[in-house]
Amino acid sequence: MLAASGKVPNVKNFNKDNPMTDWTAGYVSEIGYTYGYYTELNPQRLALPLLAAGIVPPEVETACELGFGQGMSINIHAAASGVAWWGTDFNPSQAGFALELAAASGASAKLFDQAFAEFCARPDLPDFDFIGLHGIWSWISDENRAVIVDFIRSKLKVGGVLYISYNTQPGWATMVPMRELLIAYGEALAAKGQGIVNRIDAALDFADQLFAAQPGFAAANPQVAQRIAKMKEQNRHYLAHEYFNRDWHPMSVAKMAEWLAPAKLGYAASAHYLDHVDAINLSEPQQALLNGIPDIGFRQLVRDFC
Repeated sequence: MLAASGKVPNVKNFNKDNPMTDWTAGYVSEIGYTYGYYTELNPQRLALPLLAAGIVPPEVETACELGFGQGMSINIHAAASGVAWWGTDFNPSQAGFALELAAASGASAKLFDQAFAEFCARPDLPDFDFIGLHGIWSWISDENRAVIVDFIRSKLKVGGVLYISYNTQPGWATMVPMRELLIAYGEALAAKGQGIVNRIDAALDFADQLFAAQPGFAAANPQVAQRIAKMKEQNRHYLAHEYFNRDWHPMSVAKMAEWLAPAKLGYAASAHYLDHVDAINLSEPQQALLNGIPDIGFRQLVRDFC
C-alpha cells in the first residue's frame, strides 16, 4: 500500500551488557530473515501508481527503511541511486550483514541496529521524501506501531510517500485461528531446546494430523489446509518471521487508515501494479459495485472483499 502525506486524492532498546534483557520484544531473532529484494521499496516505482491515482509523486532525495532485514533492498537502492538512505533493523546480526554489503558497494547508506523507539529519537535524522516498511507492521506490538506513526508524522515531508506492506483482512481472516494453533502447539508440546525450525516442522505436522481428523473448522474453511500444504514447501526462515512471532495482527485497510490518520496520511494506491488492472482482478458486477462507491477508503475496503 502507498500512502501520501499532504496530497491525498480528495484522499528494545539493546542492552548489550545484559544478555538476559528481552530486546526482541517478541519478534523472532534466533533465525535470520530471508535475503530477498523487494521492488516496492524502490522509490523509482512510485510514479506510475501515484499518477494513475491523480497524485503528483515527490522527487525523492532522502529515504528511510524501517526494519530492513538483511539489508538487500536498502543497499541496492543506495548503491544504484543518488538518494540518501537511512535505516535500522533491531537484529544486530542482520544489521552487521547489511553494513558489510554497504562497505563492499561503497554506498553511503546510514544503517543502524537500533530498535524503532531508539532510532526514531535520533536527533541527526533528516526529513524524508519516502519511508518504507516491508514485512514489519503486522508483526509488531501496538506500542511499536505508535512509535512508527509518530516517526512518520514528524519525519515524512509534506507530499512525501509511505510504502507499507501488511497482512490484510479479510484475506488472512481464516488463518488467524490456525496461526494461533501453531503457536500454541509450539508452546505446549514442542521441546524448547530443539530450535525454531524443528518446532515449525512439528507444528505443521500436527496441523496435518488435525486435518486428517476432519474437524469442522477445515470443512468450513477448506482453503486453510491448502495454505498449510503450501507452508510446508516454504523456506523456514520466512515461516519463522511470517507466522511465529509473538505478535501477528492482520487488519483491514479501514483499520490501517485509523492508525495512520494521526500522521496525516491518506490511502493513495496499491504498490503492486497488477492490483490496478480491474479486468484481471474483478468480475463485471464487482467493477460496477465499486464504481458506484465514491469514498476511496470504503471502496478499497470493499475491493479487498472482492
